[in-house]
Amino acid sequence: MNSIARCVLPGLASPVLGLLLLASGAAAQNCGTATLLKNDSLPNVPAGQVTVSIVPGLCENEAAAAVLTLPNPGTSYDVGRVSVGFGNQFGINGNTAVANIEIYDGVNFVGANAILGPKVFDFASDVGGNVQLTSTGLNEFDLSPYGVTVGASGNAQIVVACRMLINPNGNCASGFSTNFFTDNSQGGFFGCDPLITPQGKNLIDILGQGWVDPALATVTGLPLCPLYYSGNWAIRACVTPNSPTNPLQVQVSGSPAVPGGFINLTFDAPGYAGVPYAAAASFGTFPGIPISSGVPPVPNVVPLNPDGLFNLSLTASGTFVNFFGLIGAGGSAPGIVIVPPDPTLSGLSFYVAFVTIATSPAPWGVSAPATLAIQ
Repeated sequence: MNSIARCVLPGLASPVLGLLLLASGAAAQNCGTATLLKNDSLPNVPAGQVTVSIVPGLCENEAAAAVLTLPNPGTSYDVGRVSVGFGNQFGINGNTAVANIEIYDGVNFVGANAILGPKVFDFASDVGGNVQLTSTGLNEFDLSPYGVTVGASGNAQIVVACRMLINPNGNCASGFSTNFFTDNSQGGFFGCDPLITPQGKNLIDILGQGWVDPALATVTGLPLCPLYYSGNWAIRACVTPNSPTNPLQVQVSGSPAVPGGFINLTFDAPGYAGVPYAAAASFGTFPGIPISSGVPPVPNVVPLNPDGLFNLSLTASGTFVNFFGLIGAGGSAPGIVIVPPDPTLSGLSFYVAFVTIATSPAPWGVSAPATLAIQ
């Protein structure tokens, strides 16, 4: 590994799903009503210039990981979004790399070595793709559609890892000018300061060595900290306590569909027989649409974004069929999406959810989102 390099970021920038496009002066991770887990000392929403440390010696197929502590040990949590710091040592924007996101439920340590708990999520195998990192700032990825649950093991800690797969910004022998970064803003090479690099909070998966704590580990007989690593990885996660399964569900049949085909839906709403419902589609589920209904008012969030597809699904009754109606006597209602015969739609995915419009004073019911795809 190579010695650390420091840079000054022109503000950590706001991401969109899967790809962070940086804009000067923009802001970073906001978990909304979820709990933000992080070890780094960087502001939740950085403003102005922020000094960090690039770790140029982390090579392709190696990984950086944060050991994050859950708010209530023994409670199951859903992981919503994660973010990963990726930066250029000169603060240059627009450099890219290909990586994978991995999440483990629990970790134990034997000296400098880490023994990870069960792997509960792997973006490459569970989603069938990779993520793209873009410098310089926090890259944020929405994992909420994938049902990532942690805390079931009873371990109070989880591991959120980002594995570097392709980094065209250098090589392993001489280092990478753009790589993962930590919150370290201090100089010095005379001892590993536990106030800057705490033990048990950060991990590196080193080729030929496995998962290690960089506060304790060595490479070629030399300590990683502070020669090659200092600080806490800028790797974060948003979590919410795992609630009981929502009884309002959209059942999907025939997805993925070909252009010109159709997808059958069933709007399941047990206990809402005879109640009006309204369904819609959207390209995203976060932050959704806040609603308040009932007496006294009960706040809720419809897991659809008010984008162009959402507006189209409210008006294009020839494509989004039976998206309005009454829940049947059996507690469900049928729907259908007729896919236009347009080959440019291939590869598209989107979400469908619905609300049951109960008579006041009862609050409206809000379904979980379902994912639909066009092949």
